Amino acid sequence: MNISGSLVAATTFVLALGGCRSGSEPEIRTIKFSHVYATDSDYQQMAERFRDLMHERTDGRVQVEIYPSGQLGDERVTFEQLQFGAQDMAISGTPVLSSWVPEGQIFDLPFLFETREQGRAALEGVLGEWWRELLLEKTGVRPLGFLEYGFRHVYNRERPIEGPEDLSGLKLRVLQNPAYIRTYDAYGVQPTPMAYGEVYSALQQGVIDGGEANVIGFVTDRFYEVAPYFSFTSITYNPVTLLINERFYRSLPVDIKTALDRSAADALALQRRVAGELRDRAIRQMEEAGIEMSYPDLSPLANVVRPYIWDEVANGLPEGEQLLQWVREEIRRIPPKPWDDDSTAG
Repeated sequence: MNISGSLVAATTFVLALGGCRSGSEPEIRTIKFSHVYATDSDYQQMAERFRDLMHERTDGRVQVEIYPSGQLGDERVTFEQLQFGAQDMAISGTPVLSSWVPEGQIFDLPFLFETREQGRAALEGVLGEWWRELLLEKTGVRPLGFLEYGFRHVYNRERPIEGPEDLSGLKLRVLQNPAYIRTYDAYGVQPTPMAYGEVYSALQQGVIDGGEANVIGFVTDRFYEVAPYFSFTSITYNPVTLLINERFYRSLPVDIKTALDRSAADALALQRRVAGELRDRAIRQMEEAGIEMSYPDLSPLANVVRPYIWDEVANGLPEGEQLLQWVREEIRRIPPKPWDDDSTAG
């Protein structure tokens, strides 16, 4: 009996088994996902839904780590990190992203959309597809879809906004974006860009008089504690995008990539449903807190900036005149209801 030969064979068999067992262990991938909104926001609920779906659909092979409330930086910082691969996923809107892709300012024009449904339909159609392709081409960051944000409205510590004259002289935190700054300049506002995480203390200390946001952000970030006036001015519509680093996305196996696409779509659908519920709840909370809400006639507000700001912004963009004309034509294909309740519901 060849004992040494038998031992060699047995040892080889055991090593082979060990090698199979080690090779069969799934690789665990981690996705770093950041956003600037509070832990009780609709964005956080969307992120948590995405995390849970990815865990379920990949049998635990993908773990999503969520960093809310600007833990990893404001939207500008997180987008830079997203480009370099220091983060994997983030949420950001055109007012920030147009620093990298100036054409995005076309969505930031004042009173471009008349209703939230009109804005949503535009993003789900050819305009949204154009923006997604352009952003990917110019930045290497892939948009996975759009969140529901709606219109940005003015809140402040001084007075209700009933017309353009009430904006004059106010020092408002405004997004650091040429279209936004030019728009509020036209109203006589002192536009004051600052990081979102600094707004509450700036209001508290009187560094600024107010800012602009939707009703959900106004309530979840507790601005109502330091700013008793909220006016449904509907000046700008805010397209917000779910983003992923393109190199990271392309590195994923096909099955995980498919799970990610599905999970992102399902989580975005949840966010849109939740946003409607939170809008209604936020308005009730504002009423209970004694916030003075005003609903100004939007036509005088629009007349101050449209088409003057539209033309000024378009002139500063590559082929801006043709771009603006195309965007307006596409929006006209979407029938709005002029200044209806939907445009002032946050």
